[in-house]
Amino acid sequence: MFCNILKRSFQANIKNVQTFSAMRWSSSNGPQGDIKDALDIEANLFGNSDLKHEPVNTRDALRKNRTKSLGPKKNKEPTVPLAPRKISAIPAPRAASGPASLIKDSELNLEFVRLTLHDPLTSTLLTTVRSRKRRDKNRQIIIEGRRLIREALQCGLKMEALLFSQKDQLALIKEDVGRSQLESGSKIYKVPQHDLKTWSSLVTPPGLMAIFDRPSDKGLEQNLTEQQQLGTRPLPITVVCDNIREPNNLGSIIRTCAALPCRQVVVTHGCCDPWESKALRGGCGGQFRLPILDDVTWEELSSSIPREAADNCKVFIAENNQEKRDEHQAIDYAEISEIGAHNLLIIGGESHGVSEEAYSFMNSVGGGQGKCVYIPLAAGVDSLNVASALTLLLFELRRKLNQPTGSSS
Repeated sequence: MFCNILKRSFQANIKNVQTFSAMRWSSSNGPQGDIKDALDIEANLFGNSDLKHEPVNTRDALRKNRTKSLGPKKNKEPTVPLAPRKISAIPAPRAASGPASLIKDSELNLEFVRLTLHDPLTSTLLTTVRSRKRRDKNRQIIIEGRRLIREALQCGLKMEALLFSQKDQLALIKEDVGRSQLESGSKIYKVPQHDLKTWSSLVTPPGLMAIFDRPSDKGLEQNLTEQQQLGTRPLPITVVCDNIREPNNLGSIIRTCAALPCRQVVVTHGCCDPWESKALRGGCGGQFRLPILDDVTWEELSSSIPREAADNCKVFIAENNQEKRDEHQAIDYAEISEIGAHNLLIIGGESHGVSEEAYSFMNSVGGGQGKCVYIPLAAGVDSLNVASALTLLLFELRRKLNQPTGSSS
């Protein structure tokens, strides 16, 4: 019974809805119906809503959106610079922050400082080693290898600093080095092998490098006194090097002069440096035993002649060029008969030979005091090595000087 009542009520409602829809449809025909329908739709959409439509400012909207977009990125900013901070923490100031420690080696009985790659003192020593201008200003030389370092110490040269990378090489000269450290306060540094190899001018570095002061006049006089006590007196000969451009040849010339020994060696302007590493190795310590005047002009050469022998000084030029020999009436070196109280022997390089300035200097002496000499060679042989030629000439002059007065041969 109850169900039938509900069914009838539901059907009556459906019929009323259909009737209302038909009435709306009929009323919507025409302009007034359209306007009414639009008003009804608007009332249904916004009638029960509190929203208000206002005009939008574009600039304000962009500012709001920008603020919202930047907001969440602030939380991610700390993670971005983490990588560069780790990279910037690697540089070298940490290594150079503290002073290098002094190491006392009981086995060597020496004190030395271990230098690192980034130590400021390392760059200072490197500048001293590499800069010729700075070495010339301080009158210093660089010596490599234990034999040459020992030779310099035995000749009385002052060692400013010694750098080593191999302890076994230092052990071979520890007595001489220890004596220099006690007497002169020489500094000893241990550096990495890679650094010493970079600084060295040799293909195979010996593991030892030292900074010395050049020989002083006092030290050379002391060596001369010791030679005289042993019965060796320097001969009155000055060897003048002209156009010697090869350091090994110049070193060999100085070695020969020290072996004779000559009074001094003059290196004219235009020759290579007698104190560079290759010349020092070629000299085998000759630079430490006799006076060397370097970078001398031809105008200054006359001042190198001893005053007591200025009136009786002979000048000899060694010449291997056939045209110049004919021009200057050269004689066989074995035919030299007149030897002066002092003698200048001028020798030129193998490539450039003797310069015209040398002949001008010989002619300026005057009085027949100058002679051009040559060494006879086999057919087809142009010349000898400059050091070999000098050796023949010097020992012939020594033989003449040592001859008793009045002897013919």
